[in-house]
Amino acid sequence: MNGVAARALHTPAGRAALSLLDALLAIAVATAAVAALEGLTSAQNLRVIYLLAVLFVTIRRDETAGIVAAVGSVLALNFFFVDPVHQLRISHSEDVVALAVFLVAALVVGRLAATARERADQAESRERLARVREQEARLLASVASEVLAGASIEERLPAIAAGTTDQAGRPLIRIDLRSVPTGSPDEHAVRLPTQNRSGWLYVRRDAGWEREDAERLADALARLIDVAVERERLAARSAEAEAARRADIAKTAVLHAVSHDFRSPLTAITTAASGLREGGLSARDREDLVNVVETESQRLARMVTDLLDLSKIQAGAVDPRADWVDLRDVVAGAAAQVRAADGDHPVAIDLPDDLPLVQADASQLERVFSNLIENAVRFSPPGVPVRITGGSSGGRVTVRVTDRGRGIPAAQRSQVFEPFFRARDSGGGSGLGLAISRGFVEANHGRIQLSSKDGTSFAVSFLAARQPSPSA
Repeated sequence: MNGVAARALHTPAGRAALSLLDALLAIAVATAAVAALEGLTSAQNLRVIYLLAVLFVTIRRDETAGIVAAVGSVLALNFFFVDPVHQLRISHSEDVVALAVFLVAALVVGRLAATARERADQAESRERLARVREQEARLLASVASEVLAGASIEERLPAIAAGTTDQAGRPLIRIDLRSVPTGSPDEHAVRLPTQNRSGWLYVRRDAGWEREDAERLADALARLIDVAVERERLAARSAEAEAARRADIAKTAVLHAVSHDFRSPLTAITTAASGLREGGLSARDREDLVNVVETESQRLARMVTDLLDLSKIQAGAVDPRADWVDLRDVVAGAAAQVRAADGDHPVAIDLPDDLPLVQADASQLERVFSNLIENAVRFSPPGVPVRITGGSSGGRVTVRVTDRGRGIPAAQRSQVFEPFFRARDSGGGSGLGLAISRGFVEANHGRIQLSSKDGTSFAVSFLAARQPSPSA
């Protein structure tokens, strides 16, 4: 009900009623003042009080209200204070002069007050426009910076709009990239004229923004949003092209591995099989040929296993079975595998007895350390042991596999974990061991790092977990 009354007072009839009420109140106050001062001087000298009332109403309202106050003041003065009192008889020239003076004062002061109010309104309008333009510029600059930064414009728009607030910290606008408007009655809802997306701009009505301001801002925002959407589309297309390029490179590398790395063992197996078909072989020659078939078959099987493991890693399908693992046992098992396959190259294991247990897949970690030890043996000078050390510090449990070979050039260190990359003379390696090792370590929430100084060292570390109780 209060809201309805407030809106009624802002209608022309409501404003006229307020003007009439102000005039009557001013005349009543002036009459009371003249009555109080009448004993001190004559009513003629107290006319100035009514003139002040006329000026007050004129300045507060407008010329029309001033004229009403002027006529009412002359009538009140005549009725209450001019003989014969309590009768309306404007017969004296002084009354006509007073009325004329009051009317002229009302007209002149009314015009001056109207001019002053008009200038004040213009100044307020200019101030509002400057404030709105400043907010527009700040908002557009924020959107433009997000576009240049390559951020997702749809995700950033709510935060961008929240950056334009009033003194109370409330957002002045909001932007919604949906086709159906969701505005409220206290907002201007303006469609964003974008080319590729539907959207709406909502501006609070009580923030001093007019609809034309919102439409101007919507045009500028739409152009920036179009740029951002186009940039995202091009980035997505570029990412797809890059992914396709990488896939082609991977396919080429696999084909190269199959055609090159598989050729040598297949040739050896074929040659040995042909030799076994021939008669007249001694028992020793036959055994040598059988050993060739077995050795090269194992080599082929290892290559196939490596390719399958790499495909699982790249597909994110490693699926480790985590349990409490003693890294000393894992390293000892991996070293035994390498000794059985690669002869008697010395491997020095120096791990502390109190090395904490970690939670990981034991078989996958054994595969990791087997690859690392085999790699270290391949590049170590003859007779120089591969050293395996470790410890616990900084909340992590670490095991290092170190060889005293030539090391890896600095320019190639960032590539050693890439599939099929051979940083040094691999001596027949497939180039998959380190890539598989990194994949298994990361799948078990660990970290593998390379350092190459006076040889090469690979550090495998895991977060130190709370150790299981003895009963577990």
